[in-house]
Amino acid sequence: MSNVEVDGKILIASDQRAEAEALRSQLAADYPNITVSFDPDRYVEDFERVRPDVLLLVFNRIENAQSYYLGLYRFGATAQQHSHRTIVFCTREQVKTAFDLCRKQYFDDYVLFWPSPYDGSRLPMSIHVALRELKQSRGMSFSERQLGDYARQLDEFGRTLDQHLTQGGRQVESAAEQLARNGERLGAAIEQLLGRISRGELSDAMAVRDVQKLEKEFKAFVSAEIGPLVESGRVAIEPLRRWTSQLQRESSSQLGQAQTLLRQVAGPSRRVLVVDDDEFSQKVVARILEREGYEVVLAGSGTEALNLLRKIRPSLILMDYMLPDQDGVETTRRLKQPGEFDTIPIIMLTGQSDRETVIRSLAAGAVDFLAKPINPGALLTKLAKYLGG
Repeated sequence: MSNVEVDGKILIASDQRAEAEALRSQLAADYPNITVSFDPDRYVEDFERVRPDVLLLVFNRIENAQSYYLGLYRFGATAQQHSHRTIVFCTREQVKTAFDLCRKQYFDDYVLFWPSPYDGSRLPMSIHVALRELKQSRGMSFSERQLGDYARQLDEFGRTLDQHLTQGGRQVESAAEQLARNGERLGAAIEQLLGRISRGELSDAMAVRDVQKLEKEFKAFVSAEIGPLVESGRVAIEPLRRWTSQLQRESSSQLGQAQTLLRQVAGPSRRVLVVDDDEFSQKVVARILEREGYEVVLAGSGTEALNLLRKIRPSLILMDYMLPDQDGVETTRRLKQPGEFDTIPIIMLTGQSDRETVIRSLAAGAVDFLAKPINPGALLTKLAKYLGG
């Protein structure tokens, strides 16, 4: 068994302590890092302390498991931010309900277990798959915010690199100009020395019988020795000048391509999460948006929406004001807590457009609201306002 399985943290949440302890003993050989949470007053505290990789919901009734999971979102801040997988236990009579909840992504998997396991390998296999998927998702995923940060860092690096290359190019040109000036100054100095000799100003230091021959020798010396030295310096600098220019062109091209790719990946998508418990309303909104090329993800409750956000990141959320578990205002307030989702714009859908409803929605963090029944033109105008296009 791989390290991720052995090291994976498992939390058994249950309203039946004896069964939960028995389950821990059964799994301990393969998964030693198991905690049992059975005290309702400490459910949230236990989850936030353990921060499990896999959460096993071992409740007498599947409705109790739903209530427990809803409580994590209502009274804690960790569940919606911490990536984990949930496996709910059920009886044969509850299999259809468990299947529907998993299909809606309320839970990740279910195990038929009561009053005893019908397949002894089913639970360990579910845990194994959950840990493997979790490892892959953690290893491969970048949030859009992280990608956006990386794109901004790449932009900054590109500007810094360009500044350094431009400065380096100027320094190369300055060095080449200085080398040329030095050659000219050396030639002028020799010409000056030759003039002084020609005029007899250095007769005490040296005797020159043939001034013209000396002048000819000096000029030959400048031409044969000093001139090539200056030229060789210029030639030596030329490849550096070409390299600087080429590096600037190539880095600009490569950085531009990388920045374009990152902006495409990290830029706003066209995925909209619709949170509404009315299936007819869901279908109406989905039909309007899909005709315009939006990708639509549906959730029937606030808890289902919060759970979905552990796996997907929409560019905008349409939130129904009235939801069966926690209302849209409370769900919005939780999403607007500092974290990964607080920048996602939320538009509140409400059948009531009274002042109090609007104020509560905006105070919770919604950017706008839309009255039901939904007007297609108004809906698309709102989306264009916050997503562009």
